[in-house]
Amino acid sequence: MSAIGILGGMGPQASSRLYELLIDGTKAYTSAAVDNDYPEIVLLNVPVPNFVSNKDNLPTVKQMLIDRIKLLEKAGCVVNGIACNTAHILLPDLQAVTKVPFLSIPELVAEKVKASGFERIGLLASPTTLASTLYDEKLPSNVAIVRPTQNITKQVEKAIYQQLNDNITKFERREFRRLVRNFKTANNLDAVILGCTELPLLFGPTKDKTIIDTLQLLADGLLEAFFDISQPN
Repeated sequence: MSAIGILGGMGPQASSRLYELLIDGTKAYTSAAVDNDYPEIVLLNVPVPNFVSNKDNLPTVKQMLIDRIKLLEKAGCVVNGIACNTAHILLPDLQAVTKVPFLSIPELVAEKVKASGFERIGLLASPTTLASTLYDEKLPSNVAIVRPTQNITKQVEKAIYQQLNDNITKFERREFRRLVRNFKTANNLDAVILGCTELPLLFGPTKDKTIIDTLQLLADGLLEAFFDISQPN
């Protein structure tokens, strides 16, 4: 038995969307015609305290996630992902307690940026992620990362919580898309990283390859790794 493991609940809507993306993406690997064409997926919706804005909760979150990793191992997971950008701050600690590999969203983004030839990238994310070096450490050295102003950061944070509470109007979603595009234009950016897994939900589906959907990249990476492991050539 082999499965894809997901540490989710950060937040629940993003985790649910990741599951949907995994199901939709299976069509690239199988006929997806019957139930056993799909991968086994273990999604743990972990009710962690708020650490998106409050880093003081990180030690509690770390212990909760470490405890859940043991459940993923028992379930036979062969590759794991975290449905949250900010939680990647804890990834080295989480990887240290399991032999099952975790895919890193910042590393997946770095691969995308390098392949696309982007050199000036905007980062929209939670305050905790913006204050970290998660993306600075992974992106190629020739890539400049542009962070938003404090005013834009507050608007993005507000939108994240509205998405978490499922309390955002169609107008506010349109305004968020406008904010992202204005941020890109005003800073002469090659692309913008939606560096919080709630942000792709807010932005909505797009064919614009300069909008980097971190949730989609994680889904694609998990499926590729899973089928490489479970169905080797």
